[in-house]
Amino acid sequence: MLPSAKGSEELVIVLFTWLIAAGGFTHVIAGSNEIFTLVLNGEMNIFTAFIYHIAPVLIGNILGGTGLFAMLAYGQVHEEM
Repeated sequence: MLPSAKGSEELVIVLFTWLIAAGGFTHVIAGSNEIFTLVLNGEMNIFTAFIYHIAPVLIGNILGGTGLFAMLAYGQVHEEM
């Protein structure tokens, strides 16, 4: 979307950031830092970390990122189809 923004790049970034925060979504890379800190401090075991925290967020990021990319790609080429 940024190449199509033509001067509104900051607005696009803020909008997507707001949508992620409003939906309560997390990112696997950013969130895993917090989870692995809990594991290293002994407050959570590694099995719980992977099964209940890392895996669901990873699956969500894969599905959500793929869906978002597909919609954006379609939006760029739908007039040519």
